[in-house]
Amino acid sequence: MKEEEKLYSGLDRKILAKLWQYGKPYGGKILLIFLLILVLSGIQVVLPLITRQVVDGYLERSYLSLVPTERTIEITEGYKAYRLSSDDLLFIPSNLLSEEEYQELQKEALILPEKYLRIERGDEVEQDKLLEQYQITFIETDKGNLIPSSEMEKIPAEKIKILRAGDLQGVKLFALLYLGLLLASFVFNYFQVVMMAVVSERVMYDLRSDLVKHLLSLSLNFFNHNPIGRLVTRVTNDVDALREMFTDVFVYSAKDLIMIIGLLIVMFRLSPRLSGLIFTLVPILVIILYLFQKYAREAYGRVRIALAKVNSFLSETISGILLLQTFNQESRFEDSFNQINLDYYKANMYQLLIFAIFRPLIDVLSYLSLGAIIYFGGKGVGGGEISLGVLVAFISYIHMLFRPIFDFSERYNILQSAMASAERIFLLFEEKDKITLPLQPKYPEKKEGRVEFRKVSFEYKKGEKVIEDVSFIVEPNEAVAFVGATGAGKTTLINLLLRFYDPTEGEILIDGVNLKDMDLKFLRSYFGLVLQDVFLFAGDIKYNIALNNELEDHQVLEYAKYVNAHNFITKLEKQYESMVSEGGSNLSTGQRQLLAFARALAREPRILILDEATSSIDSETEALIQDAIKKIMKGRSSIAIAHRLSTIQDVDRIYVMRKGKIVEVGSHAQLLAKRGYYYELYRYQYLSSRY
Repeated sequence: MKEEEKLYSGLDRKILAKLWQYGKPYGGKILLIFLLILVLSGIQVVLPLITRQVVDGYLERSYLSLVPTERTIEITEGYKAYRLSSDDLLFIPSNLLSEEEYQELQKEALILPEKYLRIERGDEVEQDKLLEQYQITFIETDKGNLIPSSEMEKIPAEKIKILRAGDLQGVKLFALLYLGLLLASFVFNYFQVVMMAVVSERVMYDLRSDLVKHLLSLSLNFFNHNPIGRLVTRVTNDVDALREMFTDVFVYSAKDLIMIIGLLIVMFRLSPRLSGLIFTLVPILVIILYLFQKYAREAYGRVRIALAKVNSFLSETISGILLLQTFNQESRFEDSFNQINLDYYKANMYQLLIFAIFRPLIDVLSYLSLGAIIYFGGKGVGGGEISLGVLVAFISYIHMLFRPIFDFSERYNILQSAMASAERIFLLFEEKDKITLPLQPKYPEKKEGRVEFRKVSFEYKKGEKVIEDVSFIVEPNEAVAFVGATGAGKTTLINLLLRFYDPTEGEILIDGVNLKDMDLKFLRSYFGLVLQDVFLFAGDIKYNIALNNELEDHQVLEYAKYVNAHNFITKLEKQYESMVSEGGSNLSTGQRQLLAFARALAREPRILILDEATSSIDSETEALIQDAIKKIMKGRSSIAIAHRLSTIQDVDRIYVMRKGKIVEVGSHAQLLAKRGYYYELYRYQYLSSRY
């Protein structure tokens, strides 16, 4: 619970570095993705410039008329490629002069009030007829005719397209360019999205595979202390949260950052004055974003804590529903849940309040910016300081500039969740509770199945010994049994033998080799294990017997017949292809145990371990299982753990355990003759069975 309540406190460079280790193999693709993002951002920035060029270059061909003096010639010398002249006037496009130049010339009355429209030469005959027909006064230059704006009002709207045929042609070309860039943007965006999805899925695949591999390497002790639901969440939900961070945060944040930088550069070059209006809002934006991330993180933490409490309470309540209903505690638990649920509701409402304040504030700022641009830009257009195209471009850029800020809140929330998930995942990777593998494994000369415990002690908790100074030998092909009351340490011996845990003291040898020196896979290939609670996997009967071993169908059939499982299997509708539900819940306890015998035998083990394998079954099935046990114990070492002493009377030797120690050893008859602890256990069971 405390782990779930731990608050993520910001971008952790160590976590990001670890994530990059998974992205590194795909560095080439990631670089290509960012190149595509750069191109896409460039296209987005260029599109308003095309609009500006169409407006200023073709739709609004406005020229200022200047009195030719030394000063006007000096100022316009830098724009002489665009400068036009007549006998008594100079003409310059309205959008070329800087604000300072314009104000200087206007102050000295060198800018005349009349503006002119430049007409590209198209069909000169038609243009001349039109100008003559409506008696239009114009000035002829080497780059087209200049017509006073007041004169253009004489020409009907339907006739203007003849006069401006060249402009219309230019508009068509730029429209095609605009459309082409949109299509290119679609193609680049498609490849960027697909490549990012592929890379993120591959990264998540690698991360999930490594996480599962790491989990499988951990000792049984780790799983005893960690809920299964939490581990499943790490592999599924937490990894999925990282995918969202890759696709929705990293990529689009990079795209937004590149675009914002590009927008600010272009806006400043178009009009420093209008750009200055935007920069005055930057401190306000920074303060709002800082406050938002501060309170949003706090709100997110509250929601996580409240949700963890809801999940924990529900899990505990549902698990103990039988006890809860038995003691009529429904009302009390309902009241408790209502309080926890109310806390969760309040946490969500607090988070909603933060977002409800942030988004409208950004909306207001964007509208204020747009209004200021329209007002001051409109004045600039009216005064000739900037062109209409620049104003149109600025309006587009304002919308583009605030779009990433609108998305910030959602992406910040995704980032919070993803970084918290990454923190939990990498904390799991740091878990070192695993069995140490030898660097140079040793192998026995011959696989015989001899087991030896030498003064073995073990404790789950420090200072609390579960096994103490246990020594015994199981010779090849010998059958032994361990008996004792619950908690005597019998199952712990099996866990040590399979090396789920390592002894605290002493050593365990198989065929003369210490378990710690053996390859773990080779060690466990020695054993066939049948537990009291048999677990079957979702799949058919054949799969549950073979369990990934390469067995032919006839071999599976032979093993099933040998352990008396064939009879009940043939009565199933699809026989060996009949599906088994998860855990084997659609089979009886006895049927599951018979399948477990077949599965153990399929490995051809040298050592067979039976842990309470005949408990909780009817007498008819027990007879089948006893027959199966006698068969599979032949030709191999066998270790049986049993509470029911009647099932182990024929073994070669019985070890009697009490409080972690072996207190008696002998055959069934020998132990009864001693009239010791074993005799008391047997007598108690015998009397219990009679009554």
